[in-house]
Amino acid sequence: MSEFGRRLASQVRIELWSMTVGAAVNGVLGSALMPRPLRLAGYRLFGAQVRTGNIFPGLRVYGAMRNLEIGRRTFLNAECYLEPVAPIRIGEACQFGPQVMVVTSHHPTLADGTVSRVSEGRAVEIGDRVWVGARAQILPGVRIAADVVIAAGAVVTRDCPVPGVYAGVPARLVREKTVAT
Repeated sequence: MSEFGRRLASQVRIELWSMTVGAAVNGVLGSALMPRPLRLAGYRLFGAQVRTGNIFPGLRVYGAMRNLEIGRRTFLNAECYLEPVAPIRIGEACQFGPQVMVVTSHHPTLADGTVSRVSEGRAVEIGDRVWVGARAQILPGVRIAADVVIAAGAVVTRDCPVPGVYAGVPARLVREKTVAT
């Protein structure tokens, strides 16, 4: 298949997903009129491994539902955006503020210095008991350890391996978690 044919096929797949699964997931299940138990059942029906009913209205998912895993007792506030082009794993007992964005698609730089028009996926893993503040962004390939706090508005561009508070653009560790003795 030619490069043009591959691009066309990719665009057709994206459009078909948007008109079918995307419309059902984002238009129907993400609606404020959808009761949370039915929303949970719908996400599971489309292949997501969701173990919590605490997902508020407005969640937007753009990617393969089979790449999405959300742990027990995790809470996603209103209007979060998840892009599971590559796997997104969100641990147990996490808290996401409104409009948190998790992105997995990346456009690499080519040998000639241009940016590829074809994206590649990089998995995102978020540990247990992670709190993510409103409008924070978690970018492709990031791993966040358990017991991390991501400040509101932070942009996480690299791993957060130490439990503590990460803030800023790009996010950096501003305070390590202290262990009570």
